[in-house]
Amino acid sequence: MRREATGDSLELMLDTICNTFGGIVLITILLAVLTRNSLTSRDQELRNALERLISVAQRDRLAAEVRTLEESIEALRRAEGDLPRAIAELAREKRELEEREQEIRERIEDLSEQERRFALQEQELQKSLDDLRIDVERKRRDLKSKTEELAAAKSRATFSIELPRETEIYEGGPALILRYDRMYVWHEYDARGNRLGLNVAEFFVLSEDRDGIHVTPRPEKGIPIMPENAAAIVNRIRKCQAGKGLQIGLWPDTYDTWPVFREAVVKAGFRYRLFLMTEIGRLVDRGGSEGFFQ
Repeated sequence: MRREATGDSLELMLDTICNTFGGIVLITILLAVLTRNSLTSRDQELRNALERLISVAQRDRLAAEVRTLEESIEALRRAEGDLPRAIAELAREKRELEEREQEIRERIEDLSEQERRFALQEQELQKSLDDLRIDVERKRRDLKSKTEELAAAKSRATFSIELPRETEIYEGGPALILRYDRMYVWHEYDARGNRLGLNVAEFFVLSEDRDGIHVTPRPEKGIPIMPENAAAIVNRIRKCQAGKGLQIGLWPDTYDTWPVFREAVVKAGFRYRLFLMTEIGRLVDRGGSEGFFQ
């Protein structure tokens, strides 16, 4: 009987222990369930709160965006109201700029044309300057030549000739003109030495009236009075066959070459009678003859 009592006690103990363990397990499960439900609920609440916060932030942001858009729309409306006037103002400015551009282009064209004209004027002025320089140089040379001529004329004007005493010898001969440093035979002669008339080959006829024929030597004709032409001068005089008594008219521009001429004719055996002329002097041939020679 005692053994049975012991077994029952163990069974009771086991039942108690099992019941207790079962209760603990049940409580644990209940606690786990309750805890999970509590966490899920808390998480949901947090989610809901977060969503509410996000919704509020989004709403505030959207509200700010809406306000910004409304302000932009209002500004656009105001701008739209001013747009025709702004467009008109821009069109006016555009026209003004185009007109200004046209004026500038025209001004540039005018300046280009002026530059071209100035370049042409500069070329013309340069050409005129070059011509003027050439003319000045030519005038300088002419002045120098005239100065030399004047000096020569002065020297000739002061040139002195010592004439020998005239002697009376009746001997005919040709009339000669010494001018422009050349010798001119006044008349033409035949083979016998008879005078035929004026030597128009060496003289210009200036006029002809009742007083006679007015002539002047041709500057390019005659024989230049130079030492190398001494033989030609003597031969030309001898060709006249008019005698050895020469009637000579000597002008001041030939004073300096007179010694050359005199030496040539004196060596050839000619006598002469010299008539000293002035620059404006005239020698008249009246057909007479005298026998006075130097």
